[in-house]
Amino acid sequence: MASRNEGVEQTGKLTTFRVTSSDELNLIVGLIEWENDDPEVAPIDLISGLQKHRELVRRGRMSIKISQDGKWLVVLSVMKYSPTKQYFTLHGGVLEDIDSFLGHSLREFLLGSGALRFGTRGEIDGDTSKTAKQLAVVIEPGDIETLAIAYTVTRPLAVINDYGLDV
Repeated sequence: MASRNEGVEQTGKLTTFRVTSSDELNLIVGLIEWENDDPEVAPIDLISGLQKHRELVRRGRMSIKISQDGKWLVVLSVMKYSPTKQYFTLHGGVLEDIDSFLGHSLREFLLGSGALRFGTRGEIDGDTSKTAKQLAVVIEPGDIETLAIAYTVTRPLAVINDYGLDV
């Protein structure tokens, strides 16, 4: 089976949510549950927004892996402005930074919304590979509310707050 990135047509179930902000962002995002591949969260349509919001469409996908216990493991990479590249790219999540631009604890927010576990991949899923230190959350399969929160905080909110841009 070819991966979805190779342009092979496959069927999936789409559940959408909308992200809007006071800085003109109006973005439709979808949880895509593929029949023959891992699910993912992806921008579907940028209805309106600023120039910087276009980076969400280009680089704003969120991969979902299957955890050791069959739940969904979501790595919390964050959109961060890269001064050398002059645009937003995905970077490893730094909890203190996320808490700062969120204005409170991401851990408490996600666990309070239904997340099962929160921490590094090593702590919450027994990962011992080079990805063991990545910040992640484990959720019940199909938990769109917790996914929407994780996506909105690590992608749109980071861009809205110009994360990585020294202002």
